[in-house]
Amino acid sequence: MPSATIIIAQNDSAIAQALSNKLHSHFSEVIVAESALELRTLLLRHPKARMAVLDLEVVNLEEVRELVRTFDDLTIVCTHRSPDNRMWTTALDAGAIEFCRPDDIRSILRAKAAAV
Repeated sequence: MPSATIIIAQNDSAIAQALSNKLHSHFSEVIVAESALELRTLLLRHPKARMAVLDLEVVNLEEVRELVRTFDDLTIVCTHRSPDNRMWTTALDAGAIEFCRPDDIRSILRAKAAAV
């Protein structure tokens, strides 16, 4: 059963659409932001959004840290088209619960389950 709202920060429209399509059966609402500023605006406008999938080409790690401080109950999954171990470690250190490729729906849904 779908629950909650998720916001995706992704500036590649094809990736955003594919991710959105795959997540619609797991969330009541899927919203896409194309920039860090739009993401912050959407998080403020949609208080039911308790999960965000953030592409690190859209949102940098300092912005991830700031989001964690500002929205303390927000579950964050960071993505990147070519993730590596160093990026994974720094994303988790910044406050993300998971780090994966943007098409890794399994990892995103595991993060959702872990946050509940």
